[in-house]
Amino acid sequence: MNSTKFRLRPSPLLRRAWLSLILAAAWSGAQADQLVIEVEGIGDPLLANVQSRVRALRVAGGPRLSRRRLDRLTETAEREAALALRPLGYHHAAATGRLNPVDENGWRLVLRVDPGPPQTVATSLVEVTGPGSGLTEIEEWKSQWPLGPGRVMDQTVWEAQKQDALDLLEKQGYLGARYLEHVIEMDLDHNTADTRLVLDTGPQAVMGTVTFEQDAVSPGILELLPRFAEGQAYSAWLMERFRLDLWRTGYFKDIEIIEERRLEDEPPTVDLVVRATPRLPSTYQGTIGFGTDTGIRAQLFWTRHLISERGDSLDTGVGWQQEFNEYSLRSGYRLPRRSKARDFWVADFLVNRKNQDLEVRVSDLGDDFVRLSKGTITDYSIKGGRLIIRDFSQGHQQIFETWYGQYVYETVSYNLGELDDELPVVNIEGELASLTENPSALSIGVQWDWPHILGRGFQTVGHHHRAWLFTAQEAWGSEREFTQAYLSSSWHRMLGQRWKLLLRGEAGYTDAAVSDIRLELEDRTLELSVTDLPNLYRFKAGGSRSVRGYSFESLSTNGIGSNHIVTASVELEMNFLANWSLAAFFDAGNAFNDWSDVELRKGAGVGVRWYSIAGAIRLDFAQALDLEGDPWRIHFTIGTPLL
Repeated sequence: MNSTKFRLRPSPLLRRAWLSLILAAAWSGAQADQLVIEVEGIGDPLLANVQSRVRALRVAGGPRLSRRRLDRLTETAEREAALALRPLGYHHAAATGRLNPVDENGWRLVLRVDPGPPQTVATSLVEVTGPGSGLTEIEEWKSQWPLGPGRVMDQTVWEAQKQDALDLLEKQGYLGARYLEHVIEMDLDHNTADTRLVLDTGPQAVMGTVTFEQDAVSPGILELLPRFAEGQAYSAWLMERFRLDLWRTGYFKDIEIIEERRLEDEPPTVDLVVRATPRLPSTYQGTIGFGTDTGIRAQLFWTRHLISERGDSLDTGVGWQQEFNEYSLRSGYRLPRRSKARDFWVADFLVNRKNQDLEVRVSDLGDDFVRLSKGTITDYSIKGGRLIIRDFSQGHQQIFETWYGQYVYETVSYNLGELDDELPVVNIEGELASLTENPSALSIGVQWDWPHILGRGFQTVGHHHRAWLFTAQEAWGSEREFTQAYLSSSWHRMLGQRWKLLLRGEAGYTDAAVSDIRLELEDRTLELSVTDLPNLYRFKAGGSRSVRGYSFESLSTNGIGSNHIVTASVELEMNFLANWSLAAFFDAGNAFNDWSDVELRKGAGVGVRWYSIAGAIRLDFAQALDLEGDPWRIHFTIGTPLL
């Protein structure tokens, strides 16, 4: 088969044309003039307004500037500079321009601006009428009105304040709010202004019907999702939470909520139409991180968002962390129930394996331990129950309540024949043989989780409360008997704009058998107190989110976990840059087996916080006040302490 190849060559005429264009462009660039404008005589915010107004008059890389054009640009800049100050309350401003050559092809226009006397407010009337006039937010808006008598009549502030009030009212459901009067009467001869502002809130709108247009789950699965009822007062915050709750179901990729506002109704009503498209059925996520409590850590998650049209989902994750060489596998299943409340059947499966040394504390104070043996603890847990999401405070807060039963099987492996070199030969295997027993536990209980977190960055405030109560008894087949109650609480409160108070506390009690073992040596006696509680339920204190100044989970009876815990913390934060703050704190607490011999360990220190996109990054320098020499320890964490 024959083929013919063609090659295109530009003609001499075309080559000459291209060369002419290139030379013309180069000559034009060499001859281009530039005009730079500088403003003198005023500062911000006046300066910023003038600069933004005259910015369009600058010339860069243009053709040659004639003297006539330069004069026109100067006159225009003088006029625009004066006009730029009128909205800020300066109606007698004047500007004078001065042209200075910079080089052969450059000019600098220096604008000297004299703002003149400002226009001030002579009289000011701000009135709010209607059912929403008594709102706390509106009362604060009125009390902080910035354009009272004697203030500069800044029209940009005037417009911003008007819009702020409308935004506040819309958030509370007053969707038909409008200004009956908004008047500025100017007296340019006397440089004063009289202002009148009358705002009518109108009636508060209520929530109407919610219609779901989707084919991901069966009809009825989403009907109980809204935190509001038909006829309840409209709230922009509830609308945002509704959107977030829809997203958290994991069912949808795109969510559109259309508000059909019928403001002419009595009362005004807002119907919602939700249009949602299904997301991909599975997602995968992996993370690698570091913390002073955990060391290096890695996690991998797989989520099956929608197993069937019933709305059931499955989460599975595996993880490893350097501290204690800990491995874990966790899987959770959730199935919505159709009832009057938002209920779910839930089930969790957990396998957790970590290294734990068997140690004896040498003295009551200090971190001196004698290691008896290296060990490995593996916990297997199956947990199932019913999750109820309870709305209160008109949906602005939620409590997650779970009733459950849990089966735990634990294996403990200690090589009691490997003694520490500091110990003489004793019959340790006979003394501690009970520690290697592997009985199971079957418990029933209830737990509550009550988070309420608002704001972002340093402005994050709210609370997070947690509690649980469960018991394991031989009556229903448990090989171990114990009962545990626990309560924790964290509070964040702003003190003005730059200060924040953080309070945290927890208390836990367990009714479980304790074995007190005495090891009689040649020169001393070592006491080992061991609870019968499975390792999964034991309390430990110390670390970046507990008693700082002490290492992670180092505060407990002999370092292997305890029946009881008490900790408390107070922290004061000061914001010194946009996303940075300094902190000072004091912590106290311990985990223990004997209430009659409680010694709370204390730590104090300072820290710095950076509020990044990933959350609060916290670096603390804490001192252990009960250890010899008051040693310092560094703690590093990422994420808000409320979570």
